[in-house]
Formats: sequence, structure tokens, C-alpha cells
Amino acid sequence: MRHRRRISTQTINRSKTIRVKVRKRPQKSNRAWAFIKNAIFFAVVIGILYLGYIYLLPVVKEKLPALDELSSGVSTPMEKVTERPELPVDKTDAQEAPPAEPFLPALQVEILNGCGEQGVAKMLSDKLMVLNYDVVNTGNYLKKGKPFFEVKKTRIIDQVNSEKTREKAQKLAEQIGISNEQIESFNNPNPIADITIIIGQDFKTLKIFKGKSE
Repeated sequence: MRHRRRISTQTINRSKTIRVKVRKRPQKSNRAWAFIKNAIFFAVVIGILYLGYIYLLPVVKEKLPALDELSSGVSTPMEKVTERPELPVDKTDAQEAPPAEPFLPALQVEILNGCGEQGVAKMLSDKLMVLNYDVVNTGNYLKKGKPFFEVKKTRIIDQVNSEKTREKAQKLAEQIGISNEQIESFNNPNPIADITIIIGQDFKTLKIFKGKSE
């Protein structure tokens, strides 16, 4: 019994001593890695500062030449700015600009087909718009509420009967190629247009359809 107890106590003591002897090794690798990181960081910072000094300093000197003067302690005198004398203006040769002409709106024209030829009103409308006339209406000529296509001669009707519209009607008659005898004037209180053109069966003989209008 005593021998067995001795053996057991010896095994217990051995286990205790083994447990006490086990120690953790210091992590030397972590310290070394931290040192390397710090060294790399400082090297990068120093490199950036060095490159900035090399490349940026000449640019700054070119942009700011006053830095050289401040560093050397020599100041250059400021140049005096001289103002140029004003040249005399000869007012006798100056001509006054003529007064601007008032804006005159385009003559409003209505075109009615009185001959029955299809598309003739549209054809005349295109020609007059090229001559800066404002064509506001085209259609068939009506007599007693019905289309009437038996108009022999083309005629112009002045719906306003003013001095200006009479002059414009005469000019329009010349451009179309009809005489002033084919112009009629009325005092229409509510006209659709200033002048109405009724195309007659003689439209083929008019110079505007022959391309001779001015």
C-alpha cells in the first residue's frame, strides 16, 4: 500500500511540474511587423515631401516672381502708369442718324377662286407670299351662298377703302397683271382681309402666273 501511494504522489507531482513549466512565447513577429509598417509610412511621407519640393518649387517661383525678391531682400521700384490723353472729337462732322421708319405690317389678302380651276387659289397664294403678302384666307367665290365660277376677269376688292389700301391695291394689281379699272373699293366694317382677289377665267393670261411678277 505504501508503495502504491508513493507512485501516485510521484505522478501528481510530475503533472504539476509540467503544468508550471509551460509558458507562452512572446509574439516577436507582431512587434517586428509593426516596426516595418511605421518605417514604410515614414519613408512614403518623406518621399512625397521630397518630390513636392523638387517639382512644385520651380512652378511656384515662375508664378510668383516676388518670392525671389523677398528672399534676396531687394525691392524693385514700381513703374508709373501714365494715362493716355483723350483724343479730341470733331462734332461738326458727326451726322445725326435718320429716324427709324415705323413698322408696317404686311398687307392681308384673301384669295377666292371664281373660275373653277382646281388649285389656282393655292398657286396664287404661294406666289404672293413670296412677295411678302400675308394671305389669311383662300376658298371659292360665293354668290348668293353658292360657289360661282363664271367670273370672266380677275378683279381686286379693297375692303377698307383708305388711301393706303388703295395705293397697295394698285401696286398689287400691277404685280398680278391687271389694270386699275378692275379694282373695286368698299367700306366693309368687318373685313376678313384688307384686300380680296377674285380669280377669273383670264388667270392664264396674267403675268403673275407666267412668272413675270415683280
